[in-house]
Amino acid sequence: MTKIVFVTLMMADDMHRRHFPVDGDSLIEYSGETYYAINSVLAQTLKKEDNVKVILLETNAGEKAGKKNAELFKNELNELNQAGASISYQVITSEFTGDKSKYKELYKSLVKNLTEGAELYADITFGIKTLPILILNALQFGEKFFDCSIGNVIYLKTEFKEGKIVEGSQCIFDITPLYMLSSFTNNIECSSGERAIAALDALFEE
Repeated sequence: MTKIVFVTLMMADDMHRRHFPVDGDSLIEYSGETYYAINSVLAQTLKKEDNVKVILLETNAGEKAGKKNAELFKNELNELNQAGASISYQVITSEFTGDKSKYKELYKSLVKNLTEGAELYADITFGIKTLPILILNALQFGEKFFDCSIGNVIYLKTEFKEGKIVEGSQCIFDITPLYMLSSFTNNIECSSGERAIAALDALFEE
């Protein structure tokens, strides 16, 4: 299966391996330690026949550690790839602040990596706040125009105290069900807002 993985890279030079418990789909929880939460997910789901394309989104800002963190990601996933899946990487760099034209180009770069029938994954933990919006829209584009399916959409929750990570606070949130709400909103057809809310109530009661 073709899998396409969108990952926002950490900007700071402060990566540490940890075990990340999962709030949501317990099947994707990895018993070992990783730098990146999505690699915990991929460690549990990769198969030998998989063809995986990883899109690493680097933000050109801060301590400019994006390139180092990209290499950490690649080395880690290659190490975890015990199944022997075929993995390729592409790094897309964007500025911390950008105008509308830059966002358009970035979005086009994301959707041009989509392929027919691929399974899509996203880790939106790091980077600037505009990246998750672009990534989630790219996933919708893939579903609508490339017949893609959704694997997992995740982010890593972390608590800080006096500028330091609180040990044991980090947890992977599998927000795939929340992402799926967008498909419901985009596809439902109702004659009024009241009927749409009633349909939503019925969906949540299932």
